[in-house]
Amino acid sequence: MIRRRNGVHIAAIVLSVLLIVTGTWSQSSQSSSARFLVLSDEGGFASSDQKAVAAAMAKEAERIHAQFVVTAGDNYHGDGIASATDPRWKTEIEDVYSFTSLQVPWYPSLGNHDYRGNPWSEIEYSNINPHWKFPARYYAQHERIDDSTSLLIVHIDTSPFVEKYQQQADVYKVKGQDTKRQLVWLDSVLTVSHDRWTIVVGHHPVYSAAPKHGDTKELIDQVLPILKNHHVPLYVCGHDHVLQQLKRGEQNFVLCGGGAEHRDVMQRDDVVFGIGSLGFLSVTVTARDINVNFIDSKNMLLHSFQVSASKSK
Repeated sequence: MIRRRNGVHIAAIVLSVLLIVTGTWSQSSQSSSARFLVLSDEGGFASSDQKAVAAAMAKEAERIHAQFVVTAGDNYHGDGIASATDPRWKTEIEDVYSFTSLQVPWYPSLGNHDYRGNPWSEIEYSNINPHWKFPARYYAQHERIDDSTSLLIVHIDTSPFVEKYQQQADVYKVKGQDTKRQLVWLDSVLTVSHDRWTIVVGHHPVYSAAPKHGDTKELIDQVLPILKNHHVPLYVCGHDHVLQQLKRGEQNFVLCGGGAEHRDVMQRDDVVFGIGSLGFLSVTVTARDINVNFIDSKNMLLHSFQVSASKSK
């Protein structure tokens, strides 16, 4: 993606609570909408599939005049990335997503494979590449839609919640992460929010009808009650390499894990749409609704749905 700024040295990063709570604020254009792409599990080692998705994203970004890109984690697969200056940033990210229409802010999240490497290096990379906006492991992103309407995107860090990773400290570097503190932060951000719309992004699914991973019990037990309490209409994730929309009541759970490869899906009562396919999301948010389109690597529209104002919090 995204070309790095020449001659910039990595500054020391202090991960304070103030940084985490403050988050980021973006002023959108006067178009009365926020338009962006979402992908996950794009860490494809610069494979042909990853490049095909990137090319399709570029076309869609140009079509909708995308203002930013959101990732739901596993920005690198395998054993993650070693440092903020690793040459793989160029070959697997910058060169792959080099299209002009993708030279916009990118707001990443961390996945489990990112935790197999040095997850802090992905935050430090923000000091090297001006398009990479990654202030902390979890953070709030605000986007202006019009003079009286705004969108809140809350990026959470789901890997520390998963007990299996806590038990494999030699593989996943999640030891010492305070999940209770993150839950308090999430609840407080949603409590004080006056934004018209809220989308929560994490790597692991709350619900997923896929044979590889499926539902995440830890998130159902700990995160879902907060999402329900605040009537969050949309949770977006990856981890399972599928494209899927599930619906429980008025809440939508969306997987967009087809950033570099795809796997099988299953059918069950809560599945509205599901397919094993490469692809990403194209999202447009207005004062009246959230429009979500599932796009594959050939720029084909696979599925779309809308969250209307009457169903928001």
